[in-house]
Amino acid sequence: MRFLCLVGSLFFLTVCSVQAQQNQLKSPVRFNAEVGALTATPAHTPLWLSANQYGIVPPRGSFGTLRVGMQRDYAVQSDSTRRKKSRLDWGFGVYAVANVGAPRQDYNPALLLPDAYLKVKLGWLEFYGGNRREVIGLGDTVLTSGFVAWSGNAIPFPKIQLHTPDYVSLKFTEARLAIKAGYAHGWFANTYIQGSYLHQKYLYGRLGKPSAKVRLYAGLNHQVQWGGRADYLVGTPLAVNGTLPTSFSDYLSLVSGHYPEDLQNSRFTGFDGENRIGNHVGSYDIALEWKRPKSNWFLYHQHIYDDASGLALQNLPDGLTGLRFLNPQKTRAAFRVQRLVLEWLSTTNQSGPTFDQRIRYQGRDNYFNHSQYREGWSYRGRTLGTPLITPRSDFSPYVNSFAGGGFFPNNRVVAWYAGAGGVFRNGPTVTARASYSRNFGTYNQHYPRPFHQFSTLVSAQWPLAGWPGTVLTTSVALDRGELFTNSIGSYLSLRKSW
Repeated sequence: MRFLCLVGSLFFLTVCSVQAQQNQLKSPVRFNAEVGALTATPAHTPLWLSANQYGIVPPRGSFGTLRVGMQRDYAVQSDSTRRKKSRLDWGFGVYAVANVGAPRQDYNPALLLPDAYLKVKLGWLEFYGGNRREVIGLGDTVLTSGFVAWSGNAIPFPKIQLHTPDYVSLKFTEARLAIKAGYAHGWFANTYIQGSYLHQKYLYGRLGKPSAKVRLYAGLNHQVQWGGRADYLVGTPLAVNGTLPTSFSDYLSLVSGHYPEDLQNSRFTGFDGENRIGNHVGSYDIALEWKRPKSNWFLYHQHIYDDASGLALQNLPDGLTGLRFLNPQKTRAAFRVQRLVLEWLSTTNQSGPTFDQRIRYQGRDNYFNHSQYREGWSYRGRTLGTPLITPRSDFSPYVNSFAGGGFFPNNRVVAWYAGAGGVFRNGPTVTARASYSRNFGTYNQHYPRPFHQFSTLVSAQWPLAGWPGTVLTTSVALDRGELFTNSIGSYLSLRKSW
């Protein structure tokens, strides 16, 4: 109810802002609709057909899908050089997905709303409320294997957020330094634990003018799941009467990352006093961009952290390292490569194999698992971070025969990934992805040997002559290895935008 009131207030503000806009051109509302079908091996949908799709693709089974969207972006003035920073503008987005024929499972409803938000912009600052598809971090957002902390792999849930959508140049540095920041509060709605929240913030800086050939980026993001109540917590040393702390002082403690003042009290047990309040996940990010007349290169690293030892870099080299190449040239060649991405993910260090509460940095970070939140860093059964750390439900029966390890029984992974995109001069746009991983389990439950896994996908988007804005998509994907059940799948759809 509180969330609905906030969205209603936001809608009222957007209506008022429309009346205040007298000297700008109104942007039209854009629409899109897609109808398609996915067929796959019943036991498992191939990884790259379902990963990083904001939870709209069921994890197994064949189905038909209908996807419709409506979006209003900010208006574009006739003379952008006269834009006033105090100008108000507004927009919204709605994207609905209906899947028919897929097996009914927990967290797999027939109707999904990845987008349902309202937004208001005042100069360089934006406020929005609702569900919204987004990723957070430095890297390639188009062909990545998935950012380590916030990847777009799970269905979005309600948030209110104040942020800068773009980098804002600082005038006193003559635009040599720019910042991008955000602060959000969210609700983990309709999941296994009642009434839990999200705290999220990020801050990034860019060194180098917009026209510079070389620019350096650095920053961090921080997410915390906190609060909530569950029957499985009753009678345990993890919570007081099954309820996790939600007071304002507790909120300030988790926002800052500090230990609470008390070791335990009437609101929380010694677990929170010794380990901090909430489930913390984030990454330090750094990147280097090199712009050339015929290419653009972007080298990035996302250093994952799960507790204080990760913040102190005790878990090096864990994280995601990537290199992206862009080809901005338009040539007369029969085929032109537009984008290449190479990534390496490593999560095996985890600050060492030993957890010792007596020392400053305990080790055995156990990424994405958490004692209080039994489904860890996930939402409705999907990983919120990199999809290469997957829940137990995705694994083959043989791998699942090894008990223990929590909701994420395989968070010690080394993976290599490649993605490529290009276009034929008189044909489709083609995308390809491939990954190979070695999977070691967790420090709590080692696999007897590394399990190997290969996954790949090839997709083509065919613009239909004589049908403006209409695209036919054909995709085929497969998984071969030991971690997942061997599978093959394909997707066919027709999409219209206007």
